[in-house]
Amino acid sequence: MRFACNTADSSCLARSWPDRALAAAAACLSALIAACGGGGGGGGSAIPGGCSATNEKSFVLGAAREWYLFLDLLPATVDTGNYATAEDLLDALTATARAQNKDRFFSYITTPAADSSFLQEGQFIGFGFRTRIEGNRLLVPDVFENSPAAQGGLGRGSEITHVDSGGGYVPVSTILLTDPNLEQAFGPPTQGVQRGLRYIRVDGQQFEAVLTKAIVTIAPVPANGTAVLTLPANPSVQVGYVNLRTFISTAETPLRSAFLQFRNAGIEYFILDLRYNGGGLVSIADLIGDLFGRNRLPTDVFENMRFNANKTSSDSVRRFMPQDQSVSPVRIAFITTGATASASEMVVNSMKPWAEVAIVGSDTFGKPVGQSAFDLAGCNLRLRLVTFKITNALNEGDYFDGLAPTVPFACAAGDDLTRNPWDSAEASTSAALNWLGTGACGQVMGAPTLPAFRMQADVRLPQMRRPTPAQDALPGLF
Repeated sequence: MRFACNTADSSCLARSWPDRALAAAAACLSALIAACGGGGGGGGSAIPGGCSATNEKSFVLGAAREWYLFLDLLPATVDTGNYATAEDLLDALTATARAQNKDRFFSYITTPAADSSFLQEGQFIGFGFRTRIEGNRLLVPDVFENSPAAQGGLGRGSEITHVDSGGGYVPVSTILLTDPNLEQAFGPPTQGVQRGLRYIRVDGQQFEAVLTKAIVTIAPVPANGTAVLTLPANPSVQVGYVNLRTFISTAETPLRSAFLQFRNAGIEYFILDLRYNGGGLVSIADLIGDLFGRNRLPTDVFENMRFNANKTSSDSVRRFMPQDQSVSPVRIAFITTGATASASEMVVNSMKPWAEVAIVGSDTFGKPVGQSAFDLAGCNLRLRLVTFKITNALNEGDYFDGLAPTVPFACAAGDDLTRNPWDSAEASTSAALNWLGTGACGQVMGAPTLPAFRMQADVRLPQMRRPTPAQDALPGLF
């Protein structure tokens, strides 16, 4: 759920950046910066001591001292010897920013292969389902096509009641008491890891399946995730609907195809469903802006990227670049939840000066910052570090508490797991259609809650302390 970061040629949220020398205090290091806001693979000569824990910690500290967005929140002095691993050091370096709600484990350590595999191909190792926790219940809002979870019969709205990690089936309610984010229950992101699941489908039938973790390929726009709907009060008015799961490279083709269909039909009202989308590449967010920018001028600003005070030479301005598939929106309804973050929030914020927009569902996560990628030369280590923030044409940003207080319309609606998201009778989609037709919310979102994966009362998403790149962009993923 952060701006995704980029790999060798993209950023997280994500945009491409050139190779830059990283002046690390303790070693000769190199990094490639990309926006995911994020970055990509780096190169460089080997350093004395190779890939030791000492060099990894020096690398992380050097990158943070130079590039971290919140330089003033880093500790004044750091003894790297006090930390066993680079991950432990990074947690300590970002502790103050985390306490201030500015870097909630958005900075993390991964590998170049895992990062690139997700952002470029949409691949990760797992079971292939998303989760959310309601009280002591574990529900499944999304299952990826052709994944082990899909093959095991899970679908949208399934409730997982028991998990067998090798010692017999244990009720989810019991597991949550000691493993609230289910990190142990579902095991590491390793091929071959098995778990037994007992679950209840929406129709009430109970099933049992054994799932084995494998390489899962995500379709960024699910099957049937593009539709042409109509306004309830005026069925002659068409609405273009797109469900976008994540901002990865493979999203470009289905997005262009969907918008070309909308353009050819002369559609001016749109729903972009981002209810579980935690972000990804800035380049895909920019593309969405372009696809909504048929009538925009070459001088019109979509987004500004701003680095820390010592790195203003890296700042950039992205202006609209209309495409052959671009449309001219009158109104855009963005369906959101507490899992909507990063690049998703950036699109909403960046379109706000140029069209009438609303968020529909529940308030967003609150991540107006992105990561760059830094690679330790010759080692299998990639640091995803918060290095920049995003603002719109009016220089509006810093929505760390979510977008609801910043948009002209924030319409409250539920997330009905008994229906597909693109069903016009589904709660959030229905509310979005009503707003598009009337320009008014049936129910307005309440006052902001504590920053978290805010969805509805007593609803949360598992949040990994050390997420994989896929979990970073897809909260609640296993």
